[in-house]
Amino acid sequence: MASTDTKTGVPTADAAFEQVKELNGQFRGAGRRAGTLYLDAWEKAIEQTTEFQLEVAGMTQQEWLKNLVEKQADFTRQITSSYTRTARSLLK
Repeated sequence: MASTDTKTGVPTADAAFEQVKELNGQFRGAGRRAGTLYLDAWEKAIEQTTEFQLEVAGMTQQEWLKNLVEKQADFTRQITSSYTRTARSLLK
């Protein structure tokens, strides 16, 4: 509960500071949630893209092209995993 000056009824500086501190915590929490949602969506989009690439690679008659696309998809997954793991650790 915010404390007020008993003579004027105006909130004290300490009360105002506590309110700002509380709002700041709420903003940080909202930022973390938004960042997590963004990472989830980005990770899902990359996964869907690599799955599509692998499907297309599976349809090709060229073994070298199939291997190239599979290696590229694996590399993309590794980079994505590293990026999202690091970003998630920073959001905690």
